[in-house]
Amino acid sequence: MIYKKLIKKLWELKKNRPIQYVIGKAYFFGMEFIVNEKVFIPRPETEELVSWILQDNKNTSNVKIFDIGTGSGCISITLKKKKPEIGHIHAIDFDQETLDIARKNAELHNVEISFKKVDFLKDSISFIPKRNENSVSIIVSNPPYIRLSEKKLLHQNIIQYEPFQALFVPDEDPLIFYKKISFWIKKKLTGVVYVYFEINQFIYLEIIDFLKKIGFLNIKIRKDFQGFFRMIRAVYYIDK
Repeated sequence: MIYKKLIKKLWELKKNRPIQYVIGKAYFFGMEFIVNEKVFIPRPETEELVSWILQDNKNTSNVKIFDIGTGSGCISITLKKKKPEIGHIHAIDFDQETLDIARKNAELHNVEISFKKVDFLKDSISFIPKRNENSVSIIVSNPPYIRLSEKKLLHQNIIQYEPFQALFVPDEDPLIFYKKISFWIKKKLTGVVYVYFEINQFIYLEIIDFLKKIGFLNIKIRKDFQGFFRMIRAVYYIDK
């Protein structure tokens, strides 16, 4: 029986299925996460994004965090695990099966996260109440950002097995998720909002220009461990 299972897994690997999907788990910040083809495999560059948030926010007791496009839940769960004093984390995704995996991961690590099914491109996050002008929010998102024309640059195992909707955006509007999230922030939130985005290194200047034009301040960009511009942090001050 063990031999048959081993042969099956070796055959899957031979067919380019990512090892994380073959064994059903991936590691992020040294923590184990359940994964399958419904969720994007956590990446080292996303660990760097989470590290940036942790470094910046030493006092998080009165901060609310919104993880938009949570996938496996690795960002939300790691933040809550490393900073248990965080008041509340809302983790949002459009797919119920994806959220089911994220919930299992939250249970695995014994953290409390509020998971919500929202198709962010179609629906607003209406369940979040407006708060006072002294409130502080952190928005973190690793949204789809690979243009369809860049598909040829990816390894075949990514194209074959990882969820299409977690990867690609149309060439004619590659900032679609950044725009939607940013305009939602302006419309729905109050107080000080810190935004942390993982980004496409080929269009980082367009993202910076967009954030500047709509009023985001203190924009910082960072390279990942491979030397690519991969992360942006910005601040928005909202008085209502």
